[in-house]
Amino acid sequence: MKKILVPTDFSELSLAALDVAAMFARATSAEIVLYHKDFIILPNIDFIEAPITTYDVETNEAIHNQTQKQLEDIIQSPKYDGISIVVYNTDDYEELGEAISERTDIDLIVMGSEGATGWKEFLDGSNSESVVRHAHCPVLVIKEPISTFYPRKVMFAVDFETPFDDKLIKTLSHEIEQTYVVYVNSSDGFEDTRTINEKMAAFEKEHNLTDHEFVIYNDYSASNGVIHAAEDLQADLIVMSTKARSGLSHFLFGSVTETVINHSSIPVLATLAKH
Repeated sequence: MKKILVPTDFSELSLAALDVAAMFARATSAEIVLYHKDFIILPNIDFIEAPITTYDVETNEAIHNQTQKQLEDIIQSPKYDGISIVVYNTDDYEELGEAISERTDIDLIVMGSEGATGWKEFLDGSNSESVVRHAHCPVLVIKEPISTFYPRKVMFAVDFETPFDDKLIKTLSHEIEQTYVVYVNSSDGFEDTRTINEKMAAFEKEHNLTDHEFVIYNDYSASNGVIHAAEDLQADLIVMSTKARSGLSHFLFGSVTETVINHSSIPVLATLAKH
C-alpha cells in the first residue's frame, strides 16, 4: 500500500477517518492524501452575460485560503508526526465520487459517513455511495467516531455471485480473532440449505478458507440481513464486494453494499468486484 486518500469536510467523522488512515499509514509506510473540496460561490446569472465579478473572485480566494490553512493545521498535529500527508484542495464542480475516480494512484480510501435516508438516499445517496460507485480501489467507511481501529471480529458478506477479493483484509489487521462468512438468505432470493452449503463449499475452496465460521442468516432483504447479522455477531468490520452499479442500473436495482453503508453503524470495507 503506497497511497491512502481521505476526503475531509472538517467534520468529526472525517477527522476520525483520518486517524484510522494514519494507523494504516504507520503500519505500511503509505502516504496520505488529504482531500478537500471547496464550496465555491458563483456569480449571479442573467442569461445574457454573466461576468465573474471581482467580489466573487475575492470571496472564493478567501474561502480557498481559509480551508488551506485548516488543512495545514490538521496535518501539523503532533499525532501525525512521522506520517507523510499531502493536501489536495480543489474547487472543481464534479461530485466527490467522480473527482476521486480520477485518482487511479490511490490504494485505499478511508472516509467518514453518516449515511443517507429517505429521499436523499433514493435520489442522491451519500458521498460514500458516490465514492464506492466510482472508486478504483477498496473504500473503508467509518460510521462513528472511534479512537482506534483494530478489527477483532470481521464479517465477510457474500452472495456467491459477485466476485470477491479478500486479500486486503490481511493488510488491515493481523490480529483477527474471529472471521465470519455470512450468506443472507432473503425472501427476494431464497435458496434451500443444501444448495447454499454446496455453494459455500465451492467458495471455501476458491478462496482457500480454513479458519472461519460460516453463517446462514435469514432476513427479509439482503441489506437488512447483512446489518442484522453483523450486529448479532458483534462484528467490528463488515467486508463486502460490490459491482458498483451506476446510472439506470443503480436507479432500478440499487446496491446492497451501498445500502449497508448508509444504514450500518459498523465500519464497512467495500471492495470492487474483479471480473
